[in-house]
Amino acid sequence: MDKKEKQLLHRELETYEDMGVLLYLNGRSTTPKRIEKAYRIAEDGNYMRDYIQDESGKLQAVSFDFVKN
Repeated sequence: MDKKEKQLLHRELETYEDMGVLLYLNGRSTTPKRIEKAYRIAEDGNYMRDYIQDESGKLQAVSFDFVKN
């Protein structure tokens, strides 16, 4: 992950956090910092995102799950 990608991810995660959107990493509640670290050290795979909405379609949570290549 290069510097620009890291900055974009950081801003995105902070925006979610400011909106009150819950963040999950591999099924566990987490922080933007832990997701950023996971992205930096990921080897032999990548993270898939799952956007979770409530009944009205409002974004409620984002789940990041590791997927092996």
